[in-house]
Amino acid sequence: MLFKHTNDSLEPVEFYDISKFDGKEKDLEDLLANNLSDLYAEGGQLMPIFQERQWQEEPDLCALDKNGNLIIFELKRGYVPGDTTIQVMRYVQSYGQKRYAELNELFHIYTNSRNDLKAIHAETFGLDEPLKEELFNVKQKLVIIGGYAEYSLIRAVDYWKNKGIDIDFIPYRFYKIAGETYFEFFAKPYDYHLNPGDNKGVIFDTNKSYDENSVWEMFKHHKISAYGSASRFVKCFNKGDYIFYYHKGYGIIGAGIIKDSQYKELSENDELFRSVELITPQIKTENEIKYITPSELSEILGKGFFYASTVKKPYLTIEESKTIIEELKKKYG
Repeated sequence: MLFKHTNDSLEPVEFYDISKFDGKEKDLEDLLANNLSDLYAEGGQLMPIFQERQWQEEPDLCALDKNGNLIIFELKRGYVPGDTTIQVMRYVQSYGQKRYAELNELFHIYTNSRNDLKAIHAETFGLDEPLKEELFNVKQKLVIIGGYAEYSLIRAVDYWKNKGIDIDFIPYRFYKIAGETYFEFFAKPYDYHLNPGDNKGVIFDTNKSYDENSVWEMFKHHKISAYGSASRFVKCFNKGDYIFYYHKGYGIIGAGIIKDSQYKELSENDELFRSVELITPQIKTENEIKYITPSELSEILGKGFFYASTVKKPYLTIEESKTIIEELKKKYG
């Protein structure tokens, strides 16, 4: 709940569900599916693998965690009735029995591709090798999301929790403040995020999948770049942030500090970039690369990362950033 603070008093701020903005349940579903890596931080990172299809008796959204466990989401645009737990139980009864091959097929439908689920899962979470097929969907978690709920839902959720079922209710809220729209969501078990205004470390993709030469251009001109629809990610930096160059197939291959407060644009290749003061050597060829693999990174910092985006989440603290820089310096000698 958001409160307006005036002197020593707190006044609750009116909140809305997505219907206030002419949104449907499907719009809420898409909003969550497209932003799970921002909503769930640290060890709670989730990989969407399926969304319901029209006129089908299916969960609104299914995702996997790092260990291959299945998370089933049931979304309500506004009010959540007490019997929603019964609905989501039907889904877990059906989807909790699905073997890897069935999950893989759902993933193909969701992504409109024939990519192997376990390979993409390993890449997304930075695993050294894919999980064995029998390790997928061993456990399930149920998450009910809505604008607000009646007390009978809370009692039902608590009842099933006491019976050993991993189930939870998470409210979402929209606020209108000074003409701007804000979204609130409390990802459990911990809503852990760094303050966006503080300096941080950002692991940023070098665009190898689309242009193998982008990275050399970045190092040559001391910058970090993104292109096309991904260019928006360049806006996440503050002056003084640490930048870590993530090169697919290797890991973190370099580091620097963001020098400017504003991003720059090169319209000829739809590029946004920030100027960087390199801390590690300027690399000119692949033979010169030294790197920290995703598994090494997790071992050093004691936490995992979500790699299926230009910006790898979560952000690093300043102390974590300095630790990784020292490890890179050792590798480059």
